[in-house]
Amino acid sequence: MTFEIDHLRPDRVGPPPIPPGASPPQPAGSGDDGRTSFAGHLQRECENVGCRMQFSMHARARVDRRDISLQPEQLARIDRAVDSASEKGASKALVMLDDLALIVGVKRRTVITVVDGQSLKDNVFTSIDAAVIA
Repeated sequence: MTFEIDHLRPDRVGPPPIPPGASPPQPAGSGDDGRTSFAGHLQRECENVGCRMQFSMHARARVDRRDISLQPEQLARIDRAVDSASEKGASKALVMLDDLALIVGVKRRTVITVVDGQSLKDNVFTSIDAAVIA
């Protein structure tokens, strides 16, 4: 995505405005070439199994880049873990799922980032107020 600076208002930086009648850019992984990223499949699979989670763009990029595979049963476990964190009043939780660590925004039910087992060593997770073993 490209960003441009509004020369009339230098404090405004963001994506260029969409001209009238034009379509907004499609998110990564949903190209017109018929290919869909694994992260796009992940989001659809989550919706198909009744999972109420969403994956941020960063989390989807991590899933794609690290070739992480989540099964429907694992998505349901993440969903239940977020329910538990929500019941306890958490706002940001670390969810440990098998060999994965997920940081989840509980109130918005959004997976913020995903760390696989190979990358877990020597990590420190900050700014969380709950940890759930799923």
